[in-house]
Amino acid sequence: MPGQVAPFVSGKLGLGDHVAFFFKSNAERLAFVIPYMVRGLQNRERCVYIAHENTLTDIRAEFKEAGIDIDAVSARGALSILTTHDTYLRHGIFEPDRMIADLDRDVRFALELGFTGLRVTGEMSWALDLPSALSRLCEYEQELCRRWPAQLGGLCQYNESIFSADVVDRMAGCHCVVVRDGNIIRHHKHDAENAA
Repeated sequence: MPGQVAPFVSGKLGLGDHVAFFFKSNAERLAFVIPYMVRGLQNRERCVYIAHENTLTDIRAEFKEAGIDIDAVSARGALSILTTHDTYLRHGIFEPDRMIADLDRDVRFALELGFTGLRVTGEMSWALDLPSALSRLCEYEQELCRRWPAQLGGLCQYNESIFSADVVDRMAGCHCVVVRDGNIIRHHKHDAENAA
């Protein structure tokens, strides 16, 4: 069961890892991603959850159910729950270079605040609404892999029930780490950079 393996598997991922997480249901997603993010909070990392399929209220409720005092962690800057319009689309359209620059800035900001690093997870389904963004997504993931900061942990969420098999294969190829069916597959950075 995904919920049984999730805490064990997600505990093996951390700062420095650029992960593509593939799942087939929202329950499977949350059973993996929430423990992954809670681990970041426990490690004194600044954590950012970017929601799209789930509402901000849904995600707050999941963190509360996991025992997180949302008001306290938010007040000290340890947790932000944002939308795609606050992040991927904050420049109006999806611009990979500007998004990577934003992530670099956000990592520096987290370190300046005294956190050990930045842990980010995003629901990637927003790209399905924007064909131009979907076509640039692999370019973004490959460039991100090349420039990945050691103080950044990132988990890109790909719902296999809505992404085509072709996109899933491409996204699996352009991440340094893939999590699928309870397994972790680590690619050499060079392999992910050269994936088509």
